[in-house]
Amino acid sequence: MQSKPLSFEKPLTELDQQITQLRGFAEANPELDVTPGIEALEKNLASLTKQAFQKLTRWDKVWLARHEQRPQASTYIRAFFDDPFELRGDRLHADDRALIAGLARFDDHSIAYLAQQKGTNLEERQEMNFGYTHPEGYRKARRVMKLADKFGLPLICFVDTPGAHFDRRSEEYGQAMAIAENLAEMASLRVPIIVVLIGEGGSGGALAIAVGDRVLMMEHAVYCVAPPEACSGIVWKDQGQHAPEAAEGLKPTADDLLKLGIIDEIIPEPLGGAHRDVSLATRRVKMAIRKHLNALLEIDAEQLVQERYERYRKIGVYGEE
Repeated sequence: MQSKPLSFEKPLTELDQQITQLRGFAEANPELDVTPGIEALEKNLASLTKQAFQKLTRWDKVWLARHEQRPQASTYIRAFFDDPFELRGDRLHADDRALIAGLARFDDHSIAYLAQQKGTNLEERQEMNFGYTHPEGYRKARRVMKLADKFGLPLICFVDTPGAHFDRRSEEYGQAMAIAENLAEMASLRVPIIVVLIGEGGSGGALAIAVGDRVLMMEHAVYCVAPPEACSGIVWKDQGQHAPEAAEGLKPTADDLLKLGIIDEIIPEPLGGAHRDVSLATRRVKMAIRKHLNALLEIDAEQLVQERYERYRKIGVYGEE
């Protein structure tokens, strides 16, 4: 699906279109050698892209994390999980398509996975609530957490949500309790947990499947306590006009969170973002997961739980008198 380019992408997209047109011309006119021209334009495009991405503001990165063409969790699951088997329903009420969960093979390991989805077209987005997870989604996730713990399966979680669904129905069906139960469950699981922030990580809606032993983050993903628009409304009492300022204050980028000790590693993205080279992006995510999973499998279960507890107790503590 072709999406509207972001403001900082427009000149790059226009140049990319020129290159595509020139390639088409070359194919239609094989007697003419336009290879030097194509190579010059490609070199120019790479240089301009690098310059543009070095100047991105935090607000720019919020929009890049929300890019319509950005690879979603299902892309990564198909790319490097073998025999994925999806489990549906929370065994209490219903199934929530905003959160997919199941079992699979990764390398030589049987694993369980949790993944938030926004959808790739209008029909899917409506089916998946635009990534806003309902209580039944979080209860389904907890069901799979328990399975992972019972059978000793490492848990791999892909986070990509604006936040938990916040309508009256969600509150009536116990949204806050569902999230709280997941936090408590993940804190005590005796199996390795790897969390990968692949797009937008919003508030408790993200944290409900993000209590991990290792938290990895794509270079242009974001992770914060509330979307900048919501923060703007709370602080400035407006309709989101101060969202860029809120983004600066929230410090939601991978660089920010690595410095604060919230995440463990930044996974580099292809030049221009993960959507520019999905194959390369998935390979890099796979390599990062493999490295940390192999290390975590060497740690005793008791030590794993204790280190996870200490990890989250330290967040927000920067010094003592």
